[in-house]
Amino acid sequence: MINSFTGVHASRYDLVYADKPYADEARFVLTELQALLGRRPRTLLDIACGTGRHAAEFVAAGIDVTGVDINEELLEQARERAPGAEFVAQDMTRLDLGGARFEAVTCLFDSIGYPQRNELVIAALTAAARHLAPDGVLAVEYLHAPAMVLHAQPLRVRRWEMPDGGTLIRVSETQLDLGDQVMRVDYELIELRADGSYEHSRERQSNRFFSVPEMGALMRAAGLDLQTSLAAYQDAREVGADTFHVLALARPAGAP
Repeated sequence: MINSFTGVHASRYDLVYADKPYADEARFVLTELQALLGRRPRTLLDIACGTGRHAAEFVAAGIDVTGVDINEELLEQARERAPGAEFVAQDMTRLDLGGARFEAVTCLFDSIGYPQRNELVIAALTAAARHLAPDGVLAVEYLHAPAMVLHAQPLRVRRWEMPDGGTLIRVSETQLDLGDQVMRVDYELIELRADGSYEHSRERQSNRFFSVPEMGALMRAAGLDLQTSLAAYQDAREVGADTFHVLALARPAGAP
């Protein structure tokens, strides 16, 4: 099952994640890609690109960017944000851009966990590998299992002031399925508008979390050779039990 945002969550996605440091994250990822490629990538495919916040930063760095996402509503926002990129609606587990190959492929913000089941995660990784140039590099960010088990918050309430007036309230209730290594979050969103009207919606998002050895095994099954795993967006690269987000970098198996 592939998850995506709907309703209020989709329309207010950029407000909910306004504090996420997309520019810093993009620079971090580009530094790691450059270290393996020996140069900054000239072409990049951003899988599960959402509203195009990372893609826009990659475009600003002078890279030819294609973004894909399953959610057309999010892609509409991406096209407005990054008109210099190409955006295509596709499912990551069945991704097919014809003969297009890229020096770098990214799948960030823990999106590789959305397919959940091993066979679907492998399908997504295989599709990503198929779109790599022979010497290309794949960068995948994922939720780290030890930190999820130790530190996941069962209940969280947040509020945002909307730029057009009013308030957005989001209640998140999280349950961990340790057997399947899946985080299930039930969201309740209430948009209180300045004119006194409101909108209320509920949805569930499910995301798989992984150990480092497990991701390595899934990558091998997808025809990839894991090069390195590091704590995402941290000065200290070592992955520990408290590391929530891991960045894994891989090449096609047998790449020079």
